[in-house]
Amino acid sequence: MKEFDFSLFTDRQLELMVRQAEREIVKRRQDARRLVRRRGGLIEGAGPRYGNPENPAETWSGKGKRPSWVEAALAEGKSLESLEIADDRPVARERRS
Repeated sequence: MKEFDFSLFTDRQLELMVRQAEREIVKRRQDARRLVRRRGGLIEGAGPRYGNPENPAETWSGKGKRPSWVEAALAEGKSLESLEIADDRPVARERRS
């Protein structure tokens, strides 16, 4: 990506761009966690489900092969539930028949 010449902007313009960029980052993170409506109810959107307590940068969606840090934690006697990332999103309700 080409670098910008920020010297062309005023301080006020730079402050506005920073705030706008921060809002966009927050929006993208929220979009990744948004619940997706599907036939049969709501399901979780894409995003990690488990996190490494030793290194927050390491996450796993719960799909596919388990990462080595998950295997190591399970070998130490930790449960998979203890590795779940705290989630305050709404939970889909069961459909009534």
